[in-house]
Amino acid sequence: ALLALADSYYEREPDGSYANLMFANAAVNCLDLPPAYRDPADARRAAPSFDEASPVFGTGLAWAALNCTYWPARATGRPHRITADGAAPILVVGTTRDPATPYKWAEALADQLSSGTLLTYEGDGHTAYGRGSDCVDTAINTYLLEGTPPTAGKRCS
Repeated sequence: ALLALADSYYEREPDGSYANLMFANAAVNCLDLPPAYRDPADARRAAPSFDEASPVFGTGLAWAALNCTYWPARATGRPHRITADGAAPILVVGTTRDPATPYKWAEALADQLSSGTLLTYEGDGHTAYGRGSDCVDTAINTYLLEGTPPTAGKRCS
């Protein structure tokens, strides 16, 4: 069951080939921000703090952060505020238990956008739209079709 779950996550096809999701994800992440580490010694020094936070996965996650250190293209992004002054209403959807993009990131983005509205999905998974919540789907459909975001503070399950 765990192997089937991993194969599904990594988009492994029945013939043993893979889709490009993980490669694309690495490319996007490595171009977004400078690498976390300069060399393997940095990862080795960081591993104990990762282990403290996650005894099972910590070491692996610390070493995985070395991924972008040797990426062939330099990162083009840097952290900065995004306000989108003058933009039409912008809907930000955050899932409270998203394993890939923390809910705090959705809160922070909606707060810094001049016309941002946060729609909260109280649930699991990466993304919420089209995953079984009529509340989420109705709010997003209304926004996409009519340009009207949900009321501030709207929460769905």
